[in-house]
Amino acid sequence: MKKTTAFLLLLFLLLQGKAQYSSIFWKISGNGLEHPSYLFGTMHTGDARVFDNVKRAMPYLTDAKAFVMELDPDKLFDVGLLGKIMMGKDYSLRKMITAGDYSFLDSVVTQQIGMPLAMMDNVQPVFVMTILESMEMGLNSDTTNGTREIMDLYFYNEAKDEKKKIIGIETVEEQLGALNTLSYEEQATMLSDDIKSLKTKGNDGRDVLKFYMEQNLDSLAGSDDDMPPKLYKALVTDRNERMADRIAKFVKQQATFIAIGALHLPFKGGVIELLRQRGFTVEPVRN
Repeated sequence: MKKTTAFLLLLFLLLQGKAQYSSIFWKISGNGLEHPSYLFGTMHTGDARVFDNVKRAMPYLTDAKAFVMELDPDKLFDVGLLGKIMMGKDYSLRKMITAGDYSFLDSVVTQQIGMPLAMMDNVQPVFVMTILESMEMGLNSDTTNGTREIMDLYFYNEAKDEKKKIIGIETVEEQLGALNTLSYEEQATMLSDDIKSLKTKGNDGRDVLKFYMEQNLDSLAGSDDDMPPKLYKALVTDRNERMADRIAKFVKQQATFIAIGALHLPFKGGVIELLRQRGFTVEPVRN
């Protein structure tokens, strides 16, 4: 059950400017707030090397009344969820990519999640791409350092143990809607491009882990600039607006600790600037 939860969360959570975002941990105050809230940029990995900043954030989680994350894991197991990530009956990954790419992808999927690609042959390509993304970032079991549960679930379990109010910013339907912006054919083209990149570049995406550990959000976000504009708008721009609107409401109701993907934080259209536009003071936590 734990592995399934982590995998589903990774699926959902996985789907410019000067260097001024040099922190993954931010304080939200002002705008009439009686108590500050805190915003932490997560990375969807269990690599122990990224957990030093998690440790320094824990006292702030303890002091908060509520914990907010992108999705509430308890609400992932909708009875119709499986059907929502599947393609129509006439579609097949095997038919949408070349035989060589399919064979390569099968080896990656088997290594990453312990099941053959044949068991996912009708899954939308955009969801399969999240598995490749993990591979590209060097976050598989062969490269991670002291692997533990992914950061988002770590915060969630700590908050649950402390009996915090748990709030999901988005619903599964909203995130699925963003991922379904592209047609299956467009998704398959992106998947083929990702396979080609992984074959030729290997795990160069480990730079992403390096940027995160350095808290260099500008470079981290810049590493994801090859996404098709239509998908970027749905997955990043539109979701950032939704997140900022809802976070603004949550922090006015109680002292809140918010953990969302670090890529949502920086730049003009990021959650930090959007919260500032809504009247809040958002500044890095340096202790």
